[in-house]
Amino acid sequence: MDNSKRYRDLKYKIPEQSQAWRIYGKGMENFGDKNGSGKRHPSLIPIPEPKDDEILVRSDAVGLCFSDTKIIKLGPDHPRLKGRNMKEEPVIPGHEVALTIVKAGKKWKKRYKPGQKYIIQADVYYKGRISSYGYVIPGGLSQYGILGTEVLEGDAGSYLIPIKNKNICYSQAALVEPWACVVAAYRIKHRDGIKPDGSLLLLGNGKDEKEWSFDNLFQNRAPKSVCSIRLGKKTKTSLLSTLQNKTVSISSNEDNIETAKEHFTEGFDDIIILGDINEEILTKAADSMCPYGIMNYMAGNTHTQMINIDVGKIHYDRISFIGSLDNDVNQPYTGNLDYSLKGDSILLLGAGGPMGQMHIHLAIERDPPPEVVIATDIAKERLNALESLFRKRAEQRGIRFTSLNPKEFRSQDEYRNTILKNNNKKLFDYVICLAAIPAVIEEASSYLAERSILNIFAGVSKGTLVNLNIKDVVTKTVKWIGHSGSGIEDMEYALRMVESGELNTNISVAGVSGINDVWNGIEAVRTGLFPGKIVIYPQIEHMDLITIGDLKKRYPKVGAYLGKDDRWTEEAERQLFDDMLNLR
Repeated sequence: MDNSKRYRDLKYKIPEQSQAWRIYGKGMENFGDKNGSGKRHPSLIPIPEPKDDEILVRSDAVGLCFSDTKIIKLGPDHPRLKGRNMKEEPVIPGHEVALTIVKAGKKWKKRYKPGQKYIIQADVYYKGRISSYGYVIPGGLSQYGILGTEVLEGDAGSYLIPIKNKNICYSQAALVEPWACVVAAYRIKHRDGIKPDGSLLLLGNGKDEKEWSFDNLFQNRAPKSVCSIRLGKKTKTSLLSTLQNKTVSISSNEDNIETAKEHFTEGFDDIIILGDINEEILTKAADSMCPYGIMNYMAGNTHTQMINIDVGKIHYDRISFIGSLDNDVNQPYTGNLDYSLKGDSILLLGAGGPMGQMHIHLAIERDPPPEVVIATDIAKERLNALESLFRKRAEQRGIRFTSLNPKEFRSQDEYRNTILKNNNKKLFDYVICLAAIPAVIEEASSYLAERSILNIFAGVSKGTLVNLNIKDVVTKTVKWIGHSGSGIEDMEYALRMVESGELNTNISVAGVSGINDVWNGIEAVRTGLFPGKIVIYPQIEHMDLITIGDLKKRYPKVGAYLGKDDRWTEEAERQLFDDMLNLR
């Protein structure tokens, strides 16, 4: 029997110990154990019998993620590991993983059978607290592991997602997680009205600039509390008249936002600004929203107003900005709510890395296809990889694909003019920013056409302030959105795309390695050395990190099964297992 078949069918002796990579503190010098020569290597840890409420799983493939490098960089200062003594409780990373059930405890024997394949949603919540897999819960960079109540009976039920199509290979399954993050970025949804039973701030400039209409705003929904600041006399009368039959707590004696926030300490679910106000107040208002809050600017003119916006809150808290020059206060809530990858022209800034490649793939394979796709990056090697991966396919679909390096232009103006020239001197329908740099996000916002979307995919930290023109959301109905995580539904959605053949996550694979060379794999991710994803095969004990292109030279039998343009395949993975697994 071939090694790959024995492995799949669990027809071998499970060892008593598991090799695992552990993080003991900050820095690469605290990643892994150290031998006499100073080289880092995995630990050997016992493989326990699962308790009645646990299952024993095998890690089949693990995608390395930049998030793994953040754990190593921050150590116990990482937001998900605050206060953890990592010397005594080291972290085993690895959350992009394909798993196989090895053995189930008494409680789970009927549900989890040996040989069943799963992926896992890493953001595990148990009793309201996050216990992320690959952070708090030992992750996939261990050959075997135990999963217990937190994963199997968490707040969302089981965080294991079954693989129904047995024909997809381990690498395809492991890479569902990062692909789900990309897919999820286009599945964002915002409210189409004020939050029912929420907190609403109505902020004016002391004038009755227009005869504001509140009828549609409060139809079929009402906030729990309304706070008004500096509303004109007629506006206040109209508001009270509209709310007279609703059970709402109304306060209207606040002088400014700071005073109001003393009573609404968690911020506001909705902030509606009636009439033009200055940039300082707009900035304070933007900073007064609670998670999933919406700021609606009912402006009176089209003059540019640049304000400092915390784009980290757009990304992580999903705050949203809308607006209009109309008088119907509800109208902006219902405009431009489709955030899917749409339009004839798509611009991706900083798109040369693995996640950027995924965005480009989705853009090119979209139906109907866009007319123009432009991708930028400052690394020549990454742009070369984009050309190799996407040029031919884009041409087949009738798409004008352009890759540009801003460093190769004499000036910013020349660079910008070239981007616009490649889009027939027009602004773009969809802009994706994959660089967590304020200047690049500001640049991205300048390319937005009418009713377009700026998707801030890069994981910018909260507190990252960016100058954006708030009047763009008023006069052009543009949307600024951000997201780079995924939930169980997103992962299930992406997995079904893979199982149906609609999506091949293997196109992202740029390198592979055994469990022995994870240190170099993480270092390659940290430094951006590979133009794609690195997949670790934990059960292969001796195979150094290697690019897919070099496989043909070092492992010709494996290389012979690579696909078109030297892409990783199920057949290549199977041959790798036949040649490299050391089963007992």
